Amino acid sequence: MNIASRVDGASCQDTDRYQIVRARMTGLAAGLSAEDLGAQSMADASPGKWHLAHTSWFFEVMLLARRPGYQPVDERLGRLFNSYYEALGARVVRPNRGLMTRPSLDEVLAYRREIDRRMIAFLGEGLEDPQERYLFDLGLNHDQQHQELFLTDLLHLMSCSPLEPAAYGAEPGGPGRGRRGSGMDGFRRRARQHRP
Repeated sequence: MNIASRVDGASCQDTDRYQIVRARMTGLAAGLSAEDLGAQSMADASPGKWHLAHTSWFFEVMLLARRPGYQPVDERLGRLFNSYYEALGARVVRPNRGLMTRPSLDEVLAYRREIDRRMIAFLGEGLEDPQERYLFDLGLNHDQQHQELFLTDLLHLMSCSPLEPAAYGAEPGGPGRGRRGSGMDGFRRRARQHRP
């Protein structure tokens, strides 16, 4: 096996891993309204729209922007979707994330699609050094962490409504992922009991 085919193989594996991980949060957001994804239930939570954008921002700033001549999708987004990375500039503090009505959900999803397009091209070129490999793996883990936060924040938001809505008809993750009375059903029941 020559070096080029090893690079192509690694690139394909990286692209596949990236697409699988990134599709998860988009899938969790599918079927939810812009209002569901824009609301913030408490100061310690973030809106779903913010999670969708922040994880994209992470890949843009930490990986894509490392390459010479990189042009950001929109320079204004850094301030909106930076979380705690003080060295990377100003940011909106977490309790105020729900106040950001702009960009719209459609614009956030378009930003996410553009970052995904750029990342797939980036991965097609192959990761250049161990630092890029580290940041890529970190980015995937970071995305998965925010998938969990997305669900937790969304479930708390739903638990605050007197209408007792359900975010999903079935527990995300498919059949057999949780017992009856556990998982989301149990979370909603417990959250309603502790509602302020």
